[in-house]
Amino acid sequence: MNAIPEQPVPIPIANNWGAIYTAVNAWRGECMHHFSSVELAVTRTLLALEAARPDDTTIQLRHLIGQRFEDLAKAIGPGGPFAHEGGGAAGYLAHFRERQEAFRAWLCHGNISVSVDSSGHWVLVLRTLSIRGRQAETGLDVIDQSTAERRLQELRTDGRKLTAALGNLREAAATRQAAK
Repeated sequence: MNAIPEQPVPIPIANNWGAIYTAVNAWRGECMHHFSSVELAVTRTLLALEAARPDDTTIQLRHLIGQRFEDLAKAIGPGGPFAHEGGGAAGYLAHFRERQEAFRAWLCHGNISVSVDSSGHWVLVLRTLSIRGRQAETGLDVIDQSTAERRLQELRTDGRKLTAALGNLREAAATRQAAK
């Protein structure tokens, strides 16, 4: 018997994929903007601390942003040359890193697929591949649109608080430098 294979029945997509991808990319771009603003503030702060450092200390100025976060934490943390001036900023820095560092890596280095749920909201499926202890480590995460929007708002708030605190720290460093 020669059966004719059934043709797939096209399912009408009520959503405009172009608009969905535009919305996802706008969300991702805004997240990247906030991360970039924080990273710029961290780098500017390290440079200001280097210019104002006491003669017997060193402020590290390493290449990778994760290293710069470490360098800043060391400079303004307990026992650091700017522990007194950086007390408030240290708390904001620790808070930002705790809440946002993994999100940044996820957003920047993950491979994202976009889907749409039954209500028409987008859903991101993110695949990651990293190497830990010379072993491949794969990850699969899913984030829906409302959670993504909430994460953006948290990033925006955490970033603004940290950049403001770092601005104050740069002013304190400039005052210290002027007093040299």
